[in-house]
This record gives sequence, structure tokens and C-alpha cells, in this order.
Amino acid sequence: MKISTTSKQAPAEPVGQINGSAVSAPVGPIAAVPKLRQPGRTRRPLMIALMVLTIVLGALGSLYFVNKSTERIAVAALSKDVAWGQVLTVSDLTEVSIVADPALQPVTWAHKSDVVGERATTDLLAGSLLTAGAVTATASVPPAGLALVGVLLKAGQMPSTPMTARDHVLLVVTAQIGASTSTTGAAAAPQTVAATVFTVGGVDATGSSTVDVLVLQASAASIASAAALGRVAIVLVPRS
Repeated sequence: MKISTTSKQAPAEPVGQINGSAVSAPVGPIAAVPKLRQPGRTRRPLMIALMVLTIVLGALGSLYFVNKSTERIAVAALSKDVAWGQVLTVSDLTEVSIVADPALQPVTWAHKSDVVGERATTDLLAGSLLTAGAVTATASVPPAGLALVGVLLKAGQMPSTPMTARDHVLLVVTAQIGASTSTTGAAAAPQTVAATVFTVGGVDATGSSTVDVLVLQASAASIASAAALGRVAIVLVPRS
């Protein structure tokens, strides 16, 4: 009996392993491992855009409030002194520009015509802002119970110290020249009347000036009569 001489084929060497066991057949291509998406990576452009928008809006808001805080408006100011009780005129006013402040409440330049013709309720100084409460349209001159009298005064009949509106004065009625005296030879005491300065006129070429004063109506006639004769002098007294 012939013994087959056909040699046995050697087993193929393993080409891979599965769970630690050798396998003779190729395992095949290794599947690609999917990349893990990093959380929030796709949102970064949106976040950056929102941050930029926030910064821009904040800058614009700050610029707006800075501009509002420095916004300037045209208002009326006094170009010269206006005494208490005097009528305000256009020439008394000048236009100035200030930063808007609701606490000041000045008269705007666009509404200056609303206050022209009204009387000052206090002494208004040049350079100060004009407010609505500084003038009034209801005040009458002279006030009830008083009379306005003009007194022409020469040098020596009034103080050299300048007088202003609302100064308190005494009107001294001097005796007539050649008037008889009492039997004792003593001159009679001069008549004095309390008054308030309303306005002081300018000094003319002779050194005289007219001062308008407010006196009680009961004394107005005698003061006016004496003033017409040049028999009135003014004494400045402290304000009460």
C-alpha cells in the first residue's frame, strides 16, 4: 500500500487577534474613531459677537450721557444792575451759554420777551442769571398806601456815599429862609419823614441829582411842596 507523499500544508500564521485569540483571516480596516466635538466651540463666534456688541452699546451709552451732562443752553443774564422795583428792559439782558441744570431754572434766551416789562422783585446784579422769580408783572408802583415823590437834591443835601434802591432814609425838611423863630430865639426842630429810596438819578452838570422816594401818602404833599422849594435834605440810616 502506497503511502501518500502529499505533504500537509502548514497552517497560516495568524494575522490578527480578536479578544486575545489569534485569527488567520484579516480583521479588516479599523473603523475611524469619531472626533469628540468640544462643547461650546461652535458658539465662540456668537459669544464674541455679543461681547463686542455689549462693549459698543456701553460706549455709546456713556457718550450719550456725557453729552447730555455737558449740553449747553442759551439763557438770559443781567448785562447791568437793575434795582428793586425797576422795569426790566431788553438792554438790561444779555445772552449767555451754560450747562443745563434744572436746579437753576433760569429764563431761557428764547423766552426773554416774557419777562421784559416786568419789575424786579429784588436788586439784580450785572452778570447774574435771570430767574422767573426775580421779576413780577403784578407789582404796582407805588404800593398801596404809599406815594412816590421825586426830590431834587444839590450837593450838601445828600450823602456823598451812593444810595441804592431800598435804602432807608430820613427826609429832613429845612426851615424857610427868613422864617420867624420862637420867642426864645431857638429854631424850631426840623420836620423828618421816613422814606425808602426807589431810584437814584444821575448827577447833572450842576451836581444835582433827583432821588425818587416812597413815603406815606399822608406825608407826600408836604414833602413834595418842600422839595419844590429846595428845602429837603436826605439822611441815610441803617436798614431795619
